[in-house]
Amino acid sequence: MNTLSVVVADDHSLTLQGVSDSLLSHGISVVGRGKTAAEAVALVKKLKPDALVTDLDFGPGPTGLDIAESLRASFPKLGIVVLSAYGDPRLHSESLVSAPAGVVYLIKQQVESTAQLAEAITVSIDKATKAEVGELPSINLTSGQIAVLRLVAKGLSNHAIAEELSVTEDSISKTINRMLKRLGIAQHPGVNSRAALLQSYFDMIGTN
Repeated sequence: MNTLSVVVADDHSLTLQGVSDSLLSHGISVVGRGKTAAEAVALVKKLKPDALVTDLDFGPGPTGLDIAESLRASFPKLGIVVLSAYGDPRLHSESLVSAPAGVVYLIKQQVESTAQLAEAITVSIDKATKAEVGELPSINLTSGQIAVLRLVAKGLSNHAIAEELSVTEDSISKTINRMLKRLGIAQHPGVNSRAALLQSYFDMIGTN
């Protein structure tokens, strides 16, 4: 089997180096490294690798899924692995609800070895070749609940969230209570429910 060629893209230098070096040590040829979404797209167009391993979050602007969408039409057989800390991409942006064909989404906290990442690359190439629908992980919350959760994480009060979303404060309180139940967070005097909800959120986005 020919050596796989891969472009790796991540805006964090240490992660970019770590992922690239681990793939090299596994016998995969890393032909390009990008630190922005634009660099990732340009490298794929120039080098035409077998696969792209990209982060989801590049800060303001296009995401890894946006990169995948922009490349899929021109490179239908390109394997694409989105390696992300977000347990549900909607936690990054409410619009991230679908993935282009062939995309494999890996949660960083669940990747235990380079072999697992290498297998995901192979699977993504196979899925792209077969034009299989890309799948994204999702937590047990609706998109509306996630919108509220993201505002809670920003430190907004129920009143401020209600104003932001143009709903009643009572509606926000009920939404938060439903989220607590869905996430299995106990509600009793000994537990600060809002703090527990925030901890759950930070766990889901890979922040301790």
